[in-house]
Amino acid sequence: MRGLSLEEVALATKVPARIVAALEADDFKALGDGGHALLIARSCAAAIGLDPEETALRLEEELQRRRPAAAARPTLWKRLWSAAPREPLVWIVVAVTLILCATVLLRR
Repeated sequence: MRGLSLEEVALATKVPARIVAALEADDFKALGDGGHALLIARSCAAAIGLDPEETALRLEEELQRRRPAAAARPTLWKRLWSAAPREPLVWIVVAVTLILCATVLLRR
Protein backbone atom coordinates (compact mmCIF):
# COMPACT_ATOMS: atom_id res chain seq x y z
CA MET A 1 0.00 0.00 0.00
CA ARG A 2 2.80 2.42 0.88
CA GLY A 3 5.27 0.77 -1.48
CA LEU A 4 7.64 -0.35 1.27
CA SER A 5 9.99 -3.26 0.71
CA LEU A 6 10.26 -6.18 3.11
CA GLU A 7 13.57 -4.84 4.36
CA GLU A 8 12.07 -1.42 5.11
CA VAL A 9 9.22 -2.99 7.07
CA ALA A 10 11.68 -5.23 8.88
CA LEU A 11 13.81 -2.24 9.77
CA ALA A 12 10.81 -0.21 10.96
CA THR A 13 9.45 -3.05 13.10
CA LYS A 14 12.78 -4.52 14.21
CA VAL A 15 11.51 -7.91 13.07
CA PRO A 16 13.77 -10.09 10.87
CA ALA A 17 13.00 -9.82 7.15
CA ARG A 18 12.44 -13.59 6.91
CA ILE A 19 9.64 -13.32 9.51
CA VAL A 20 8.03 -10.41 7.64
CA ALA A 21 8.27 -12.46 4.43
CA ALA A 22 6.70 -15.46 6.18
CA LEU A 23 3.82 -13.27 7.40
CA GLU A 24 3.26 -11.93 3.91
CA ALA A 25 3.37 -15.45 2.46
CA ASP A 26 0.91 -16.78 5.10
CA ASP A 27 3.57 -19.18 6.38
CA PHE A 28 2.28 -19.20 9.95
CA LYS A 29 4.44 -22.13 11.03
CA ALA A 30 7.53 -19.96 10.60
CA LEU A 31 6.00 -17.35 12.91
CA GLY A 32 5.80 -19.62 15.94
CA ASP A 33 2.75 -19.68 18.15
CA GLY A 34 -0.41 -17.67 17.50
CA GLY A 35 0.33 -15.02 20.11
CA HIS A 36 3.71 -14.27 18.57
CA ALA A 37 2.18 -14.10 15.10
CA LEU A 38 -0.43 -11.61 16.31
CA LEU A 39 2.24 -9.34 17.82
CA ILE A 40 4.23 -9.41 14.59
CA ALA A 41 1.11 -8.73 12.51
CA ARG A 42 0.17 -5.73 14.69
CA SER A 43 3.68 -4.34 14.45
CA CYS A 44 3.87 -4.76 10.68
CA ALA A 45 0.37 -3.32 10.19
CA ALA A 46 1.28 -0.21 12.16
CA ALA A 47 4.49 0.18 10.13
CA ILE A 48 2.65 0.14 6.80
CA GLY A 49 -0.28 2.26 7.90
CA LEU A 50 -2.98 -0.34 8.53
CA ASP A 51 -5.13 -0.65 11.63
CA PRO A 52 -3.19 -3.04 13.92
CA GLU A 53 -6.27 -4.31 15.78
CA GLU A 54 -8.24 -5.10 12.65
CA THR A 55 -5.21 -6.80 11.14
CA ALA A 56 -4.81 -8.90 14.30
CA LEU A 57 -8.50 -9.86 14.22
CA ARG A 58 -8.26 -10.96 10.60
CA LEU A 59 -5.11 -12.96 11.32
CA GLU A 60 -6.77 -14.58 14.33
CA GLU A 61 -9.74 -15.60 12.16
CA GLU A 62 -7.35 -17.06 9.59
CA LEU A 63 -5.46 -18.98 12.27
CA GLN A 64 -8.76 -20.36 13.60
CA ARG A 65 -9.75 -21.51 10.11
CA ARG A 66 -6.43 -23.27 9.58
CA ARG A 67 -6.36 -24.90 13.01
CA PRO A 68 -7.63 -28.48 12.91
CA ALA A 69 -11.00 -29.00 14.50
CA ALA A 70 -10.61 -29.94 18.13
CA ALA A 71 -11.80 -33.38 19.02
CA ALA A 72 -15.01 -33.51 20.98
CA ARG A 73 -14.31 -33.37 24.68
CA PRO A 74 -15.12 -36.69 26.35
CA THR A 75 -17.91 -36.81 28.87
CA LEU A 76 -17.22 -36.73 32.59
CA TRP A 77 -17.75 -40.48 32.98
CA LYS A 78 -15.33 -41.29 30.16
CA ARG A 79 -12.68 -39.02 31.67
CA LEU A 80 -13.17 -40.56 35.11
CA TRP A 81 -13.06 -44.08 33.72
CA SER A 82 -9.90 -43.42 31.73
CA ALA A 83 -8.25 -41.86 34.78
CA ALA A 84 -9.25 -44.73 37.08
CA PRO A 85 -6.38 -46.93 38.26
CA ARG A 86 -6.20 -50.32 36.62
CA GLU A 87 -4.28 -52.20 39.31
CA PRO A 88 -6.37 -54.92 40.99
CA LEU A 89 -5.00 -54.13 44.45
CA VAL A 90 -6.36 -50.59 44.27
CA TRP A 91 -9.79 -51.86 43.24
CA ILE A 92 -9.77 -54.37 46.11
CA VAL A 93 -8.93 -51.64 48.63
CA VAL A 94 -11.68 -49.41 47.23
CA ALA A 95 -14.23 -52.24 47.35
CA VAL A 96 -13.31 -53.22 50.92
CA THR A 97 -13.52 -49.59 52.02
CA LEU A 98 -16.97 -49.21 50.44
CA ILE A 99 -18.20 -52.41 52.08
CA LEU A 100 -16.91 -51.32 55.49
CA CYS A 101 -18.53 -47.90 55.12
CA ALA A 102 -21.85 -49.45 54.08
CA THR A 103 -21.69 -51.90 57.03
CA VAL A 104 -21.04 -49.06 59.52
CA LEU A 105 -23.90 -47.01 58.10
CA LEU A 106 -26.35 -49.94 58.12
CA ARG A 107 -25.56 -50.89 61.74
CA ARG A 108 -26.64 -47.48 63.02
